[in-house]
Amino acid sequence: MKGLIIYVKESSFNAVKQILVNNQVGGITYFDIMGQGPLDRETTERIVQGYKTGEKYTPEFARRTRIETVVDDSKASAIIEAMKNDSNVHGKIFTFDITESHDL
Repeated sequence: MKGLIIYVKESSFNAVKQILVNNQVGGITYFDIMGQGPLDRETTERIVQGYKTGEKYTPEFARRTRIETVVDDSKASAIIEAMKNDSNVHGKIFTFDITESHDL
């Protein structure tokens, strides 16, 4: 079994979810997070008390979505390749081996 931790822009979540559904992934967990890293951060306009200031800035932290799932070894490669080939998915995937699992 392989564990996948996927970090993507919020706008990529639906594309990733569809890839996981197409590969018959049984379950996913996702989190809306803030983080720093090499992914692009979009410049936004600063708003003060409801008024646009015209001042542009790049936030220190960017909004991302973290998706976690566990899949069979045979599915992991197919899922990763599908995400690499989808132009709507922008982010990073971490994989790790799952040696044990216990139902409680």
